[in-house]
Amino acid sequence: MAGQRSALLTIVRDEAFFFPIWHRYYARFFSPEDIYVLDHGSTDGSTSGGGFRRIPVEHEEIDVLWVRDTVQSYQHQLLAGYGAVLYVDVDEIVAPDPAWGTLGEYVDSFSGKIARCRGYEVIHLREAEPPFDAARPVLDQRRHWFANPMYSKPALARVPLQWTPGFHRCRGLTQDPDPNLFLIHLHRMDYDQCKARHRARASVPWAERNVRHGWWSQMLLDAEPEFGRWFYTDTVSDDHLPLCVEAIPPQFRSLI
Repeated sequence: MAGQRSALLTIVRDEAFFFPIWHRYYARFFSPEDIYVLDHGSTDGSTSGGGFRRIPVEHEEIDVLWVRDTVQSYQHQLLAGYGAVLYVDVDEIVAPDPAWGTLGEYVDSFSGKIARCRGYEVIHLREAEPPFDAARPVLDQRRHWFANPMYSKPALARVPLQWTPGFHRCRGLTQDPDPNLFLIHLHRMDYDQCKARHRARASVPWAERNVRHGWWSQMLLDAEPEFGRWFYTDTVSDDHLPLCVEAIPPQFRSLI
């Protein structure tokens, strides 16, 4: 990959809470012209700034398959001009173990076809941690996460991918997660912000097939006690894995 540029890709819709965190982290490793943000009708001003390429995309409903197909098409197109493409959701931080190095170093040295991450979810323990303060680093305020193989995603690739809905798996993926590469999911990093995000998603039209198949059904939970039960017990995995909270290793504290 020496001498070949890499691209970063995401898709957003009204993400004023997560997008600044996402962009601040990834802008350390990707130039503005190599950061591609598919904007699905944002109206909150979160995508009105600079530092990336904004690409408007339109669809009248929230539809998991449309999101997958739209992202997949752009990933394929970008590979015509880039050596590799990293796709991540706006609440996901991909990073090597800081003891190994930085994301920039990982991408520059990547020579495989697909890199699969180790998935961990940051979680807000409300009894011990205050509401999130956007003026402070994330991992100064949140000290716990839990392993979740659902987020051991194939994120970085040098080949066109054929993802399943949600980008959790892809056709032809055989390797285990790279033990040095982490996907840190921030969806649960603040209890109240998470509930507000769910409420916003529940207030807009959803494709009938999403509701029928239960795709992203957790995003429609915004009422108690169901929301609280989900937040602290549900890994959203097909295998119903237990949610086991553990301390985030100290070397990650300065990451985001």
